[in-house]
Order: sequence, then structure tokens, then C-alpha cells
Amino acid sequence: MNDTLRVLMVSDVSPSHPAGGGERMLWEQARCLAARGHDVRVVSRADSDAAGPVSLEREGVRIRQFPLDRRSVARFIRSSILGARRATADELARQTADVLHLHQPLAGYGALASRAGGRLPSLYSFYSPAPLEYRSRRGMTARHRSGLMGATGAAILWAFERACLRRVTLVHVLSHFAADQAWKLYAVARERIVMIPGAAATERFRPAADRGAVRRALGIAPDRSLLFTVRNLEARMGLDNLLRTMAIVKLRRPDTMLLIGGAGSLRGVLEAQSRALGVDDRVKFLGFVPDEALPGYYQAADVFVLPTRELEGFGLVTVEALACGTPVLGTPVGATPEILRPLCESLVFRGTAPEVMAEGLERFLEQKERDPDAYVRLRGACREHSERHYSWERATTDLERALRRVAEGRAAAPEGRAAAPERRAGPAPALACPACGEPTRPSALIYRGVRHRRCGSCGSSLATVLPTAPELQHQYEMDYPRRFAPERVSAGRARLFGALLDRLATLDPGREDRPRLLDVGGGGGHLAALARGRGWLAVSTDLARQACAVALRGGEVPAVQADGALLPFRDGTIDAVTLVNVVDQACEPLTILREAHRVLVAGGLLSLRVPNTRFHRPWVRLLIALGPLARTRGWDAYPIVHHFAFTPAGLCRLAERTGFRVLEVGNSAVASSEPATDPVAGARLPRWGRAAIAAGVAALASLSGDRCLVGPSVVLYARKG
Repeated sequence: MNDTLRVLMVSDVSPSHPAGGGERMLWEQARCLAARGHDVRVVSRADSDAAGPVSLEREGVRIRQFPLDRRSVARFIRSSILGARRATADELARQTADVLHLHQPLAGYGALASRAGGRLPSLYSFYSPAPLEYRSRRGMTARHRSGLMGATGAAILWAFERACLRRVTLVHVLSHFAADQAWKLYAVARERIVMIPGAAATERFRPAADRGAVRRALGIAPDRSLLFTVRNLEARMGLDNLLRTMAIVKLRRPDTMLLIGGAGSLRGVLEAQSRALGVDDRVKFLGFVPDEALPGYYQAADVFVLPTRELEGFGLVTVEALACGTPVLGTPVGATPEILRPLCESLVFRGTAPEVMAEGLERFLEQKERDPDAYVRLRGACREHSERHYSWERATTDLERALRRVAEGRAAAPEGRAAAPERRAGPAPALACPACGEPTRPSALIYRGVRHRRCGSCGSSLATVLPTAPELQHQYEMDYPRRFAPERVSAGRARLFGALLDRLATLDPGREDRPRLLDVGGGGGHLAALARGRGWLAVSTDLARQACAVALRGGEVPAVQADGALLPFRDGTIDAVTLVNVVDQACEPLTILREAHRVLVAGGLLSLRVPNTRFHRPWVRLLIALGPLARTRGWDAYPIVHHFAFTPAGLCRLAERTGFRVLEVGNSAVASSEPATDPVAGARLPRWGRAAIAAGVAALASLSGDRCLVGPSVVLYARKG
């Protein structure tokens, strides 16, 4: 195949007049690929009630629009599918393509249903779930119904999008949030997903040389605090909450002005709400803002506000504002935290309530006035962040690579066919088991979208998508503390720590009065603190700086920020090492145990606790089999299958490979999760469900004299030989 690709894009939206995010993504992708010399054609719905097909060409992209019948929902769906099917067949009859690039479900299904389209390798761009988008717009147009008709429409869209996602070669998403949605609603495994974030045209969206001149051109006073947002005026965008926020902000900062760009059916409702709240003198509705006028509004604003309440699959406006050097304050919804938190943690509101957003806005504006130099630096960082991560140059290169992989047959295959491993998801077919070193083979186990390979010898497994060391560091520095508070420990987990220390003392009663204990991956230092209270000389280590800071805060627990695979302690200086839920989430389990062996004195003890994969694996399969209902509620997240899933036999083999002599393996005490700080972390199997499972496990373990290793976790005790 030569370097030039022949790409046929098929979409439910038209690129000829980009208005919303879907249209703009379609057009920018087509335009940028064509500018690189690729042959790009687009099949899409017509912009208006045209009686027949419409053909046009724009910037080297040939566009064919098919007509629609909008007289009823049924006719709209039927004409969307059949129109796309006929137009795709006609286009491919005139000239074939190397790859089919689908953008939405109805037109996408029609293209795949055509004989010629169904034979082509295909990429589906999954920006946001079509049925949830439909549901969020209920009552806003004649086609977006509520009640039974609305539920039927959402179900139809779900069925068509599911059919597309099952048949295409590869699925393109803009964010980790979108990848999670693809898994929850459609069970799309990560091996079939490629993530290419959205982008901004950084040559057009750029900081103004003179912001004052831009403000004067827009008729905005230079001394006002200016907020700006541009959204489709839909319920899910949270603009009603933003107006309530303005009512609070106005009381304390009466100089603040809000500009709202965008069109939609809720404009009249929002304007009436603005008057009722008494903020109509501080809020201006701009209506639809043409693409060429957008940079000026971004540049003039002190801050761009994204008040979304649901389904923010990416947010092109976010990266466009950043490209103009304008900070963005956004709600912790969808992909917004993925974009903003790496730039600055405080740019993400703590919630979606008006009071919370008002607090965040007031704090931001006060800091801007108190330290204008820091604000200038932040604007520069916004531009740099956008250029580094969200340029169309970078996005087009990644898209080009994905399309070529699909066209050349190197991408993961559709369901039902053997899938080739993709970049960084690629353990070789003979990848060794981390526990016993034997070869692993593909398995049917998929946990939260990630497929696992299983060892035929010990039954342990490992994920086909493993984190890199920097990704793991980021996870524990940034993501983990938001889900589990390092400064708090649950009563169940405290009991677990006590049981571990009791058993260590029993296994080595003759040890010196002040034995030295090292808790690797100790989080907030709670186990080490308990050990010190019992007379141990205990030290805690953790990957995350914040966790170590929490451990050090009381001044009682020495804590060191360190990777468990590279411990900063001399050989033979520690009497006992504890590893509680560490090796199953690390990069190198074998290396961590070798390090534990190195720092232990001769005869030193190891306490190792991990989830029991023999317990969790059946629950994973059962909950996945329950379908989207279980996955969207997060029930499938209750069973724990981390990067490495060890069986009791595998755990013993792992310890023995590193020179330990296993003393015993048993069911670990059941410990509830740490207190969650992120509301998303609470979306799991209901408490009654977890309690029922725990009771059943405890009963079986008791009846078997704890010889039956059926608990959610197992604990191993071993001695350095």
C-alpha cells in the first residue's frame, strides 16, 4: 500500500456548516487528512430538506449529502439508514476506499449494511453514547421524546450503535471517560480501542497580542471580570446552574459579567431564569457564535466556564479556550478532569452545585487580583498545555496512524475474530506468568474493558494492557487520593492491620524487643502507626508524595516516598516486610518481592496480601453477563481483578521464586474499602450485595476450618531462607 489513504467518512451530521462538536470533529479530521494528501470523501445527511443528493467540494474534501424524511421519528431513522446505505454504495461503486471511517450510529449502520461498505476495514469514532445523548435532549425537539416513545428511541439507538461497534475493526475515543462508556454500555474491550484526544486549531485559536484591544472591539469594559461559555443550549450543559451561580457571585462581585454563546431550544427558558434571578444585567446571551468570531471571545475572557452536568465526552471548547491562553474552570464531569487536572488541580470545581461553582469562581478571581503575575503565568501554561497535547497536528498524525493500521489489517479484529495486540497493550503470545514464570494464553476474562491472559499452570492472570511506570506514578499521585482518602482508615481495615501484626508476632515470638517493620505501599501510614503503638520500629513507604505527607503529619511515623521495586534500605536491615494489596497493582511484582527479600534479615518475615482471583473471577463473569445495567451502575467494579490477578497457588510460587519459604496461606480478614473522596468511587455493588457475599464466604471458610481458600483476599506469611 502506498502512503496515500483513500478514506470514506460516513456521518449523521454534516461537515459543510460545523456548528456542534460532532460536526467540527468530522470537518477538522477530513480537512486535515486532505491537507496531507489523502483522498477524503464524506457521506452525510443533508443540511436542509433537499429532495435529492447534494454534492460539493470544500478544501479538497468531496462531500455527498443524502436527503432525509423528517416527518416522523420512524421515517427519520429509516431514511438516515437507507440514505447512508445507498450513498455509501454509490460512492464505493464510483471509487473504492481503503478504510471506512464512521462517526455516528444510524449512518454508520447504513454504511456497514451496504455490501461494499461491509467488506471494508472500518474505524468508528465514539464520542459519546448515542442513546444517552438522545435521552439528555428529551423534549427539546419533536424527535427527542420522553416517556415510552423516548425509551424506545434510546433503545433503538443503543441497538444500532452496538451493532456498529461489534462490526468495526477499531473504535476511536477521545478520552478515558469515553472508553469507560464504551465498555459499560457496549462491552468494548480496550484492545479494540485507540484513544486520540480532540484538538484545537492552535494557529487560529491563540492568545491575543493585546487583550485590551479585543475587549474594546467587543464593547467590554477593561475593568470587568469577564466569564465566558459557549454551549448548545441543552439541559445537560448545566447553564441553569451557571445562572444560579451568577446570582451568588453577583452579591459579592457585582463587577462580574457572563457571556453565554450558543443556540438551542432552551434559550427562552434560560433568559427567563436570568430575569427571575435578577442577573439579566450581568448575563448576556450572544446566540450562535460563528466559528471565526470564537477566538475573540476566548481571548477577551478572564476565565472560560464549563458547567456541564453530564456526558462531557471531551469538550472541544475547553482546549480551544486553553489554546487562546484562557484558563478553564470546569465541573468534575466526563473528560473535563482529564484535560484540566494535569494543568492545574484547582481548575476543576469540587462539584456541580451552584454554591460550589460560585466558591470556585470567587476564589479564582480573587487570586487573579491578588497575584496578577501568577495569572499571567497560568495563561502561558494554558497555551503550552494545548500546544503540547491538543494540536490538530498531533491528533491528525495519530488518526492517520490508526486509519493505516485498520487499512493494513494490523488493528484488533471485530468480536468473534482473533484480535492482534495493539501498541502497549501487547503482551506476546508466550508472555510469562508473573507468579510462576510459565507461559500464559488468552482467556475470556475481561475486567472493566481490559482482557486478561491466564497461566495454565498456577491459574494466575495478567492484563493485556499494563500501565507504564509514569502512568502508575500519576495514578497514585493524582487519581488514587481522590478515590480513597489517605488520611482516613476504615474500622475494617484497621482490624485487618491488627490481625496481620498479631500473626507476625506469633510467628516470631523470640525476636528482639523493638523489631523493625517496613510497610511497603503503606498509604497514609496507618499500619506502621499501629505497629509503632505495639512497640515495633516501623517505617512506611509509598509511591505518592501526598500519602507520605499524611503519614508524616503526626510526626510519629517515618515515611519515605519510594517505589517498592527500588527500596532505599540496606541489605539485611529489616525484621518484617508487609505488602498489603501492592504486588497486584504494581509494574513488577517479582522485583518487589526480590527487594523485600534483600532488605530482610536472615529469617525475616514477609506478610503478603492480595485479592484472591479464584474468588473474584466468577463474580466478574456473572456481573458482566448481566449486561449494561450492571456495568453502568459499576457493579462489575466490586470484584477486584487488578493488573496481576494471583491465585493462592500462584502467590506461593511467586514467594518461592524469590527465595522465601512459605509458612502459611489463608483467607484474609474482610476489610471494607477506604473512605471514598470521589463520588464515582461509590458507584459499586450495593452494600447489601457485598454484605451477602462476605457472609457466605465467612460461613464457608468457618465450616472448612479456614482450609478452603474462598475469601475475597488471601494472606501469605513467609520467611527469608
